[in-house]
Amino acid sequence: MAKPTDTKEKILITASKLFQKQGYHGTGLNQIIKESGCPKGSLYYYFPEGKEQLVEEAIWRAKEGMRKDLTTLLAVHDDARDAIDYVLTYHEKIDVTAEYDGIPLALIAMETSLMSERIRLACKEAYDLMIELVAQKFIASKWPQQEAVKIATLLLAILQGYGIMAMTHLSNEPFLLAHQQILTIITQKERELIAHD
Repeated sequence: MAKPTDTKEKILITASKLFQKQGYHGTGLNQIIKESGCPKGSLYYYFPEGKEQLVEEAIWRAKEGMRKDLTTLLAVHDDARDAIDYVLTYHEKIDVTAEYDGIPLALIAMETSLMSERIRLACKEAYDLMIELVAQKFIASKWPQQEAVKIATLLLAILQGYGIMAMTHLSNEPFLLAHQQILTIITQKERELIAHD
């Protein structure tokens, strides 16, 4: 017999995969129930507030996965620039045609930001977490906090944009372009910070 937590996780995994393929509006609760193989009652037991709650918890689940993965990748190098270089090299190897375990944050944010404050805030928290993790790496490399947050926000925005282009082109080439641009930006900013010391 499946554990209750296994059932909830199965629903979240199924929902996340469907959101990847069909988006928020294209995915219905009945399809999630059918494809997860879980009883209808289970979905409403774990997500009594409906689809918004399901999406919110799928984002929280993905956020924790991002925290774990990004923390691990950033920890490989002490220097912030080397750490970002490593993270970007890792991204270049991702199969942009494959399904992944997580909800498509950019897609969900664009689809729902004007219609659901609850989902918008969940997406914001996920983005804020990534910015914080990257910023902390720069702060550990002696960057001023304000500059660290600015560069982390810029890097995330660049990667999100190039990530959409990579999926659109079914190619990692946009990530290669982003990689070089980001390293150039970091190097230039480091020179500016040294010059102002």
